[in-house]
Amino acid sequence: MTRFLQRYMKRTIVVLIVVMLSAQVPAVKELLARGAAALYVAAKYPGQTVTFEHFEYEPHFGDYIISYTSQKTDSLHLMLAPKMLPIFVKYNPWDQPMSD
Repeated sequence: MTRFLQRYMKRTIVVLIVVMLSAQVPAVKELLARGAAALYVAAKYPGQTVTFEHFEYEPHFGDYIISYTSQKTDSLHLMLAPKMLPIFVKYNPWDQPMSD
């Protein structure tokens, strides 16, 4: 490998380690989760206006739940995982098939 690639690989690894360590701070964890959920909602439901309501850790499920309110429909509660870095939407109730 060239020195150019080695230098940027080292920087990338250091940045990833810093992000993973800083994600353990509760304020940073909430910021990452809110950002990931906001991107998810904006991509999944572009025509709807949703407003952030609250963010909490639910020990019963072992995941984080972030809630939004919408003017047109009921509230949206997203379950985010994993506990260490909550950036993946694990459950979305609006994405479930309709039952008769």
